[in-house]
Amino acid sequence: MIVRNESETLDRCLVHARPFVDEIVIVDTGSTDGTQEIAKRYADVFDEIEWPGSFAEARNYSMDLVTSDYMIILDGDEYLPDPEGWALIRRTLESGGVASLQLTVANVLRSDQLIGADRIIQDRVFRNHPLIRYNGKVHNQLESGLGRYLQQVGGTRSALPVEIVHTGYALSTDQMKRKYSPRIELLEAEYYNADSERYRAYYGYQLALAMFILERYETAHEIFGQLNYKVLSPDNGFYTHVLAAQIALRLADAERALIHCNEMLNLSRREPVAYYTTGLALILAGKPADGMLMMLGALDVADEFAGSIRFVLNHDVLIEKIADLYSRMGMASQARKLRDTLLTSGGSVSSDEMRALLQQLKYQIVVAEGAEAT
Repeated sequence: MIVRNESETLDRCLVHARPFVDEIVIVDTGSTDGTQEIAKRYADVFDEIEWPGSFAEARNYSMDLVTSDYMIILDGDEYLPDPEGWALIRRTLESGGVASLQLTVANVLRSDQLIGADRIIQDRVFRNHPLIRYNGKVHNQLESGLGRYLQQVGGTRSALPVEIVHTGYALSTDQMKRKYSPRIELLEAEYYNADSERYRAYYGYQLALAMFILERYETAHEIFGQLNYKVLSPDNGFYTHVLAAQIALRLADAERALIHCNEMLNLSRREPVAYYTTGLALILAGKPADGMLMMLGALDVADEFAGSIRFVLNHDVLIEKIADLYSRMGMASQARKLRDTLLTSGGSVSSDEMRALLQQLKYQIVVAEGAEAT
């Protein structure tokens, strides 16, 4: 672990990890809130360094202190809560020949936001070998080092159904701005000095995300207009189009928003956020009925693919946003029905009831649109 000012969350991380690991290595990079004392209670190896201006450099320094055959990387605002998950990791490593294990990182977001969680797959458990090291000043990457190891040494790289909970994004708007402001300079350095088109696109979307959080929408919009989306991985490409569409909507650019929405749907038809965002873009483009149908599609997809969705939407927030749009479009009775049927149920509506309600609402929109046209 590398840590800095993690006193509010570090104990939770370490109390979950301590029973299942052979050693804990923690390097502090300049805490001023007492993080060091918490770390020392758990760590087998503890060190302090001056912040080197690079997450990869700090991370690699901490990895050089590891003596075990394998390591798991965690941040201070993360924790792995399931003992069975820890046991599965152990059993898999003991089976032999493992180079890396990919785990799911669940980024928990604020409960009042539409997107409640973002799940991504990352290499978090891997062989302790000098070839496997990070690069990148911020949003450090393991891919190139791990690739060299697999090519020269070999071994397996597989995904396990184990989830790391990350709470570092469940912050207020002001807290998120304070978190991302120091990253701008590092991200700009990575973006403008990228050694490949793929890394330039990756750090471009990370830089635009930071600009979005800082509400510098025009700058983010400009960056998204310069990226080569084709070189991004499907997951990164999808997320980039989600962000780009949201920024275009903030700037009332319906045409650009719909372009990004179309790309989202080309990449995945199983993510409700793509349908919701497309609905907003269609409404902005003067097609309210089509927009409402797409928004209802978001509810449908959320129900159908629950459990395999990357961007998990907050059920109540989604319902309220759709109901509010119904009200503003003069469909007050439909808004009441949506709220009464779903919100008062406490989320216990069955899949059959959900589909029946959605079909009824879709039918009403089509009928209303037809009546208006005639």
